[in-house]
Amino acid sequence: MATTAFDPFGETFLADPYPEFARLRAAAPVFWSPALQYWVVSRYVDCKRVLREYTTFSAANSLAPVTPPCARAGAALVEGGFRSIPTLTNVDPPAHGRTRRIAYLAFTPRRVAQMEGFVRETVRRFIADRLHEGRADIVSALTWELPARVIFQVLGVPASDVASVKTGAANRLLFMFGCAGEDEQVEIAAGMAEFWRYCEALAEDRRAHPRDDFTSDLVHTPDRDGKPLTQQEVATILFGLLLAGHETTTNLLGHAVRRLLEHRESWEALCADPTLIPGAVEEVLRYDSSVIHWRRRTTRPVELSGVELPEGADVLVSIGAANRDPEVFTRPRPFRHPAARGERAPLVRQRPALLPRRTARPAGGPRRAGGAHRRAAEPAARARPDLHVPTDHRLPRPYLGAGRVGKLAVSRGSADAIFAPRWPLAALSGSSSTPGTRAALRLARSHLDHEAHRP
Repeated sequence: MATTAFDPFGETFLADPYPEFARLRAAAPVFWSPALQYWVVSRYVDCKRVLREYTTFSAANSLAPVTPPCARAGAALVEGGFRSIPTLTNVDPPAHGRTRRIAYLAFTPRRVAQMEGFVRETVRRFIADRLHEGRADIVSALTWELPARVIFQVLGVPASDVASVKTGAANRLLFMFGCAGEDEQVEIAAGMAEFWRYCEALAEDRRAHPRDDFTSDLVHTPDRDGKPLTQQEVATILFGLLLAGHETTTNLLGHAVRRLLEHRESWEALCADPTLIPGAVEEVLRYDSSVIHWRRRTTRPVELSGVELPEGADVLVSIGAANRDPEVFTRPRPFRHPAARGERAPLVRQRPALLPRRTARPAGGPRRAGGAHRRAAEPAARARPDLHVPTDHRLPRPYLGAGRVGKLAVSRGSADAIFAPRWPLAALSGSSSTPGTRAALRLARSHLDHEAHRP
């Protein structure tokens, strides 16, 4: 059995995973990790195959905790009423197709069109209210809250709930992808159960009191047999959307601001010509993947890059490694100008099971477009073309590219720009987790409480 040293929870990897990804692609593109109990896959062609072939690589383990929860944490979930079921992300066709179809029917073209004006206006308002003193923390002022506001508008969740939902999302990330001790697991599990009850209450409210929002449509839209989703299915979908609907976009926007300001010519090109924004979004997703790992489980024995994987094997798909594979991207290391053309799109967009239109996607998988990100970027570029990272200031090493929620101060003119991690999240999802999870979560909650009372 091919094995190699690999510690995705180590400080070196959390500081910058890409040197380790390069080593793995070259020396051990498919190997068994005894510590994780996963087969790790890092080359583009293998990762693409794993994400596409649902008959061979099942999504059943996609949302399972990487670190098995202790008995007390499991009890905390049961006592808290947590009863999420496999519904969308972690089921295969045909069950996946049923729930996906209803979700797509609820996400109507009219609702998508209505989002454009809301996104633009929200960005303009945030910029006017929060980026007017010459210097600001761009994560706190814009990229942390903006994606949540957008998905809340779609789902019909009040903006006043941003803090509580962000707290719930942080708990879920830590539970699924973190490496916490038993006491920390219990605390996190209790918070995740509270987040679940919020989603159940939202589904129950829309069943009884429909509104003009996605959640109401999701509750009442029937499947092909005329049956609506159960309350448990609806709550599970909301439980997923109230994390995936904003967390990865916060990562993307933070990565984009950092990389574009580091490469000043790219930022100036976007300000001068916003039609370049789609290319910039693609490049940020490639260079700093919003999610750097995802998971699958084999349904039969299979060979990848000459390595035999048994049936029932858990597979860790290193998306961050695949998106810098030199066999696919001729210049994988440098951040490329947004006008660059001629190479493949990144392996994934926001959700790692979903591939972009220009590459193959999982059979039966939906197609996604990056329109919301473009609509957010354009007013920002037009309103603040003078955002600046001074050439004589070196950004500290803590790494935003792994999806870590961070602090990135930007300025208009020549003031310093500073990036530092705000709190650790989960390494395997694209963020970091350390033994200090309990203290980190308290820090996160303190920050969330502060944000809830912002003007």
